Amino acid sequence: MDICNRTVLIVGGTSGIGLGLARRFAAAGSTVIVGGRNTGTVEDLETVEIDVTDPASVIRARDEVLGRHPDLDVVVTMSGVMLIEDLRDPAHSAQAEATIPVNLLGTIRVIDAFTPHLIARGGGNLITVSSGIAFLPFPLMPTYGASKAGVHAYTESLRAQLDGTGIEVTELIPPA
Repeated sequence: MDICNRTVLIVGGTSGIGLGLARRFAAAGSTVIVGGRNTGTVEDLETVEIDVTDPASVIRARDEVLGRHPDLDVVVTMSGVMLIEDLRDPAHSAQAEATIPVNLLGTIRVIDAFTPHLIARGGGNLITVSSGIAFLPFPLMPTYGASKAGVHAYTESLRAQLDGTGIEVTELIPPA
């Protein structure tokens, strides 16, 4: 994938791997917008506030980004939380209920919000971020692993359904 001269939205790009990816795109000459709940931590890139657990926030952010950047051609969705769980304690369900809406449903919401735009423009790139933990048991964070396995399966289906639309679907699998 060419990362030069693109217009890129990275949801979950206000820290960590997402921010590193954003800076890499920017260094290659791309216009980069990073989205997240805590945009105040990013001073050198354009930002948009977005909470992927809130469908209205995702739609508002989409409209804001497309209003400023109708040429948007790359969407990266990588919001995620990693919460420790003890499956012997029924109270762990609070961590599970906090993880799934961010990691899996958040990915789906962002893709759903931007896919019609990419289809209408005749192409672009959708990039999801799962994890190597999606493919191995990780007892310390079982719902994180399950949610990222869900992102992987969803990405495979998305790629099949968007075949022939001009939209490339890529899955990043850190740390690989």
